[in-house]
Amino acid sequence: MIHPAATTHLTLLQAVLLGILQGVSELFPVSSLGQIIIFKHLLHWHFNTNNKNFLSFVVALHLATALALVIFFWKEWKKVVRAYMGSLKRGKLVYDQDSKFAWLLVAGTIVVGLVGLAFEKKFKLFFDDPRFYWMVCVFLILNGGIMILGDYMKKLAEKRAEDQQRKHAEDLTFPQGAAVGAAQTLALFPGISRSGVAIVGGVLAGLTYEEACRFAFMLATPVIAAAGLLKVPALLKPEARAILHLTIPAAIAAGITAYLSTKFLMKYFETRRLTPFAIYCVVLGGIALILAR
Repeated sequence: MIHPAATTHLTLLQAVLLGILQGVSELFPVSSLGQIIIFKHLLHWHFNTNNKNFLSFVVALHLATALALVIFFWKEWKKVVRAYMGSLKRGKLVYDQDSKFAWLLVAGTIVVGLVGLAFEKKFKLFFDDPRFYWMVCVFLILNGGIMILGDYMKKLAEKRAEDQQRKHAEDLTFPQGAAVGAAQTLALFPGISRSGVAIVGGVLAGLTYEEACRFAFMLATPVIAAAGLLKVPALLKPEARAILHLTIPAAIAAGITAYLSTKFLMKYFETRRLTPFAIYCVVLGGIALILAR
């Protein structure tokens, strides 16, 4: 997620770049918040954290990212909505594969939603302090380590043929779905990727990388959307018009790049693993840490 910081001198180019960075890094397993903090530091962008107008900018980027995910998985979400309605009509939670998947999403979002509401603001205020910049670099390196470990454990499972019977998210148990969703709470630490830890959780639960990616993105959609919707009033304030000329192009950039990122990653994980992203995180985190010193 984009860090709620602002600058009174934010240019159109910077705004669009932030939108692109949000759209890409929110979905790629590289931590959007970690990327924002590190690149903000490396590029010497001095954001004014007391500028409340920038909150509307942040909200727009989150909503654009969530909208891109909804559009990409539109057919999936229609099934999910029909499944919820079917559950209400039948008075039964699980009656087919679609209803199982729909309630797996609920199980996977409950924990991360509650923890996010309780601690997200405190975490952001803590890591907004420049003194803790080095910790963001460390968490980004740790994020890479988590993905490398996930790939290694998946290879071991494949050799033992332990996960050959489970290929689809619908085959997860509810505790497994909740555990995959709960893993996203680690993303409260800037540098830890929401999608990265969810994909690792999915593959360790026996899913293919493609299925783990689909489940991770479906889980992320309501979380990202909620982060924006809870702050929609900021978009409606008169002072938000002051940066409207920056918000609109940045949101469009975020939405387009989020859609393209999703399309790329769903294709990528048909045959590939997390290791390249892990290497990127370790290298960038290491370089940023050295430069910080």
